[in-house]
Amino acid sequence: MNRRTASTVAALAAAALVVGGCTATVRWRSVALPADVRPASLAAAGDGLLVGGHGSAGPVLVRVTGVTAGASFSLEPHEPAATDADLIWVTADGDDLYAVGRWFGGAHSNPRLTMWDGTAGSNHLTHRPQEFWTFGGHDAGNLLGVEVLDGRAVIFGLRSGAAGIEGVVWTRAGHTWTKHVDVDPSLVSSPDRVVSFTALDRLGDRLVVAGDELGLSGGLNQQPSVWAGPPGGPWTQALLPVPADLAPVSGQLSRATAVACDDGAGCWVAGWVRGRPVVWAVGVAEDGKITVGPPTVLEGTPASGADPEALLTLVAGRPVVLTGAAAPTLQLGCPDAWRSLAAPPGKATALTAAASGLYAITSDGVQRLDPPHC
Repeated sequence: MNRRTASTVAALAAAALVVGGCTATVRWRSVALPADVRPASLAAAGDGLLVGGHGSAGPVLVRVTGVTAGASFSLEPHEPAATDADLIWVTADGDDLYAVGRWFGGAHSNPRLTMWDGTAGSNHLTHRPQEFWTFGGHDAGNLLGVEVLDGRAVIFGLRSGAAGIEGVVWTRAGHTWTKHVDVDPSLVSSPDRVVSFTALDRLGDRLVVAGDELGLSGGLNQQPSVWAGPPGGPWTQALLPVPADLAPVSGQLSRATAVACDDGAGCWVAGWVRGRPVVWAVGVAEDGKITVGPPTVLEGTPASGADPEALLTLVAGRPVVLTGAAAPTLQLGCPDAWRSLAAPPGKATALTAAASGLYAITSDGVQRLDPPHC
């Protein structure tokens, strides 16, 4: 698979040098899901879209074409935690499907994670029970999702280590997931720094993870960051540059919250820095070195008391960012400028591009937009 070079990142970043292109009116339309479905995840699959979530009878996975819901998958759980799980992540790789379910329960209402797989052609997902400590336990953290590298399913997530958060990789043999015990040093917190991870994508045979690093020496200094590496390492890390003209804002986090990669066009990372949404072009060279384009500040300021998250996907190789601002907008990165479009109604929690359009999960349900273009 292709790797990104510094010259590629420079070309990608050219679109990020200008902000404030023309504003256009767009029309978001609601997707007509079954009335009892609460959507939680989106995945492009072939020419259509898959919507994962929870319904009155437990976990659900629904096909969508345009704004119309089609057939629901049959789901085969094998333990109580799977019977009532919410499908919070769905990944499609050709005909193969992988999903992560989450159920809150037990004496302390802790999250219990369940692993599923199946095929799009069969309209069927099967739950694969795992040993409790694989994803659970006192040091368990969030999972960022499933990616497929050279036909091999991989999970990246967080655990609590002696000095703070650690980034951990799980791989699968048969139907059994195994946690990698040896964690790359760049993914581990230390007495001088605490790392955290928020979003995941793949670039060729590497994972690309977005998040932040909090420096603990000489005062607290939080900076957005990106990591890249194959499941077994070695990994590399790059701190994302902060715009020099943005003054610190008390109480506002500075972190990367989304990443989207395209083997033919490059990677983009979006987040919030000092109270403003920011986007960067990112590349990974053959030797694993990460190159980063200049930061671009987009429109918007956060709602009072909120820690906003920017969402990001790619449409025809162009970055599309839902800012998550108090007055949210959809920002399309065009070669000459960033184009500002209307955001979908409601508070957005997921964004993905499918062949038939751009989709978002919001507090108003699943919304669809015709593919935006420059």
